[in-house]
Amino acid sequence: MKNKNYSWIVLAIACLALFSPSYTQYQLSPLAPQLIEQFNLSMSQFSSLFSAPMIPAILFSLIAGLMVDKFGIKKVIGIALVVTAIGTCLRVTATDSNTLLIYMILTGFGAAFLNANGAKIIGSYFPAEKISSMMSILLASSTLAMTLGMGTTAFFPSITSAFIFAAIISVVGTILWLLVVKNPEQTASSDSAFETATLGMAVKVVAKSRPVWIVGFCLMGIVACNIAISSFLPTALVGRGIDAVAAGGYGSIMLIGSLVGCLISPLIVSKVGKMKPVLLILAMVSALGAALAWSAPAGFLLGISLFLTGAALAGQIPLLMTIPIQLPEIGPVYAGTAGGFTATLQLMGGVLIPTFIITPIAGSDMKLFFILAGGCMAIVAVLVFLLPELCSKKSEIISEPELSPQA
Repeated sequence: MKNKNYSWIVLAIACLALFSPSYTQYQLSPLAPQLIEQFNLSMSQFSSLFSAPMIPAILFSLIAGLMVDKFGIKKVIGIALVVTAIGTCLRVTATDSNTLLIYMILTGFGAAFLNANGAKIIGSYFPAEKISSMMSILLASSTLAMTLGMGTTAFFPSITSAFIFAAIISVVGTILWLLVVKNPEQTASSDSAFETATLGMAVKVVAKSRPVWIVGFCLMGIVACNIAISSFLPTALVGRGIDAVAAGGYGSIMLIGSLVGCLISPLIVSKVGKMKPVLLILAMVSALGAALAWSAPAGFLLGISLFLTGAALAGQIPLLMTIPIQLPEIGPVYAGTAGGFTATLQLMGGVLIPTFIITPIAGSDMKLFFILAGGCMAIVAVLVFLLPELCSKKSEIISEPELSPQA
């Protein structure tokens, strides 16, 4: 779309659509005591309930990218948002833990499809040089939703009123997407590519791209580190003798840092002129912060350490997620498939590494736990060296990949 104002309208609607499922999910955290009592949940059941919206992303991220590449942005994302709106509305009526779990799973479809295709959406409506900065705004909407969900839900008079408010946001975002968003205009070569490409060809092209794999492994390490810290930071701080309320406040500081880092990292890259040095510094800061920030003296030092750790972790994500669409072999044609591919690796890391590697090795040793989380980012720092530097080759990015005959 060449209309600049329309591009911003699409971005605003996409931000609202991504805000909704994240806000819906993070409402559960401050409502935990009431939900556990009302639905007679164990701690493990509540944990499953909270992570339920991630299930569609784990199962369908790759399919989401393939479908958008083949059938277009508006229709596929629209269907996913309708499913999310249905789940969010039905959540209000849940009377037992099983139905609530099912409805929470449904709420995750919109986020799964938007995250997998975020770079493709942005790249379809904005010029190449703006992809990273616009992607950071899109991802920041999710972080803002997490912050507001955790920080404002306690002010609602009841669980039902909080759930109704989330449902209204979801329905509004879905209606706006269906009524306002149009499929982006395609060049003649893009039209031909979309008509010629098969799902098997798309997967083959993406799987053969070495940078796509590296981006996926980097995102895997970042999300694994972030989830590990987020899950056990309050427990570790309480174990140090810090009040539980204050421990939650420190967790919010890290979320605020994530929001800031997500927004400013593309601006830093645009000033520096190169992406890899910025990614390397952010990865190194993340590694040190993940390992050591939790043990800083309470007060200003602990707050600023967690803020910087959150900013460094989140700042890498918009930069990495926009790399595949800038690769000559991927471009806009296979951007959805590449996004789904990297999102699958990212979510596998978030689920598998903290649960089956870090926690079993560290046990109850919080010092070792956070060192292992920092180790994930040390590996990411090494992987950054293997990434291509795209910022110095702006004239070459977003070129249409050639379609090879299907084997």
